Parts: sequence; structure tokens; C-alpha cells
Amino acid sequence: MRIKISDIKINPGRREAEAKAVEELAKSISAVGLMNPVTLDQNNTLIAGLHRLEAAKLLGWTEIECTAMGMDDVQAKLAEIDENIVRTRLNRQELCEQLLRRKEIYETLHPETRHGMRNGQTAKNANLATLETKSFAEDTAEKTGMSKRAVSRLLQIANNLTGDARRIVEAHNMTQDTALKLSQLQHDEQVEAASMLAEGTMQSVEQYQEYQRERRKAIAMSRPLSDDPPVDTRTEAEKEQEKRESLDSLVREFCRVVEYFLNQMKMYQGCADAFAEMSQPQISQGVGQRCRRGYGDHRLF
Repeated sequence: MRIKISDIKINPGRREAEAKAVEELAKSISAVGLMNPVTLDQNNTLIAGLHRLEAAKLLGWTEIECTAMGMDDVQAKLAEIDENIVRTRLNRQELCEQLLRRKEIYETLHPETRHGMRNGQTAKNANLATLETKSFAEDTAEKTGMSKRAVSRLLQIANNLTGDARRIVEAHNMTQDTALKLSQLQHDEQVEAASMLAEGTMQSVEQYQEYQRERRKAIAMSRPLSDDPPVDTRTEAEKEQEKRESLDSLVREFCRVVEYFLNQMKMYQGCADAFAEMSQPQISQGVGQRCRRGYGDHRLF
């Protein structure tokens, strides 16, 4: 059956659709049509198919094919997915898709388990039944025999690995650990990293991350310097103060040199006759050497 998109309700707290995934899905729907209808409950509230719904909106559709289900049907669908996960030999991509679909349905049945509502605890005064509701990962692990960690890792991949990166990962049979690490990169880095891993130019996601850090440093260091002259932010009063301090420092240094010179000349008091017999070059050489030994680099003669 078809329904107006404007009549479809979306429960608050539901995870938002990933923009890039919606764009890719819209291209696919435009090419081959909508293969799977969205799923609604009897009140026209969306159970499953958020990305398909958003893709239809992006394409400008006003109506969309849907399947209406009662709560008994929703429970039956959940059991069917569990059966598929346990009994059918699914590849990683198929397993991720089944888990995403299961999560949508489970959170429709138990909205208190949505992200940010840990273990179903919505308030201090929540009733015991609500507080005891299992999280999606706990319930899935119990029903399928998977570990909670495995469920969480697969959901991370399903939610965050872009379609282009996913196709490279599957085409080259990369490990789940690699797929998980790729899903933790920025979306615009995932395809580049996956391609470099497939080509063998990178041996691990960690190596790619180090490569990215070095590349960012190189880009930052190669930025051209500004042609604008530096701006002097000092006030006029601060400029005058710095001038006075510089002048005072120069006068103090000059006085120190003069004082040193006069102290050295005291050594020659009473030696007027000896000075009278010395030539000017002898005087200059002797006093100059004395001053250089006692006063470092200051040249008085």
C-alpha cells in the first residue's frame, strides 16, 4: 500500500539518518526503484526504513510504499530476524543489515532503550518493568548467541562505515577489526584509507592515521606567511614607557663604563713622569689591553 510521506510519524529519540547514506540510497532508488517498503505500525509510526524514507524525501516523492504491522506482527518480524541471524549463513554485510533492522524494531517495541537511556532507565520514578528492560545489545546477544561486544562492533560498522568504503572492504575481504577501525575515521577519509589498504600502500589503519597526522603538519607548515605588516597593539603610553626604559638603560650602562675607566686610572696616580716619557702608541696599547682584560668586549681605546 502507499501512504503520504507527510502522514508518517517518527518517534522522538530515534537515531538520525546518515546524510551520506541517504544520498547513496537515493541514487540507488532512482536507478532501480524502492525494493523494500518502509514498515509502519497501525498508527502510521515508522518502525523500520528511516533511510529509505529520507531518500524518498530527497527525491521529492510525496508518497511511498509501506507495510503496516500490528504489535504481534512486529514481534513476529523480530523473531524472523533472530532466526535469520542464527540459522542462515550471512556474510558480514548481511549481518550488519539484519542487526540494524532488528535495532529499529526492538526500539519501536521498547523506546526506553534508545540511545542515551541506559538500560531502559528513563527516570528515577520509572516502574520496575521499565528499569528491567534489556538493552538492545543484551537482548540480541541473548537471542542469537553472539556476545554483546560483537553486537556493538557490528552496529558500529553498520552505522558508520560509508557505502563506498564498505564495498572496498568486502571486495578485498578485509577483517572485521579493519572494518571497525575504518568506520571510526571521518567519512571523507574512509574511502581513501580503504583504497590504500587494498593497494598495499598502507599496511594498517593506524599507519594511515599517522600518515594523515604528518600530512596535516606538512600542510600547516607550508602555509604562506601573511603579506600584511605586523600590527602594533601597544598604546601610546606603553610606547613612551618603553622609550624611557631604553634610554635609562643606556645611561646606566654608560655611567658604568665611565666609572670603570676612572677606577682603572687611579692605578696610574703618581706616575706622571713615566707617562711623560711614553709615546702615544705605548699608552694606547697598554691601557687598551688592561681594559680588555677587565671589561670584556668593551673597547675604550
